[in-house]
Amino acid sequence: MFAMETIFKESLMRTAMDEAQNAVSEWNSPFWVVIADLKWNIVMTDHNTSYTEKDPTAHAEINAIRKLCKQLGTRDLKEYCLISNAESCPMCMTAAIKTNIQYFIFGASIESDSNPYITVQDIAKYSKNPLYIETGVLKEECEKQISDARKK
Repeated sequence: MFAMETIFKESLMRTAMDEAQNAVSEWNSPFWVVIADLKWNIVMTDHNTSYTEKDPTAHAEINAIRKLCKQLGTRDLKEYCLISNAESCPMCMTAAIKTNIQYFIFGASIESDSNPYITVQDIAKYSKNPLYIETGVLKEECEKQISDARKK
């Protein structure tokens, strides 16, 4: 079962939120991901680079997954947890599932203008593996950060 004290979840989420500012400062979308092992040690972080890379697939989750798989020499990340300041889009959630990540912690809900608009819970219904998903960790703070960045 997936259990983590609130203090650890919030600490990891604050790391994602702090780092999201890097994406914004580079003129990218304000999204950041942290990948931690199941002892809650951060093993990879990355942010959205879709605008600077001119690559619509260069979302934070995709970037981090690619780098971690290459670093570890594997496609199997079942011993890791993905933490993001916002719910993953369908592309990113599917990529995480394909690497066997089963543990997820999200801050803000998926953006209403996401296309296609499919929540992580909707995607989880079709996963062959059980997924442990917690949403809403520091939700209001994450939503404010994303909203403020979008106004700039």
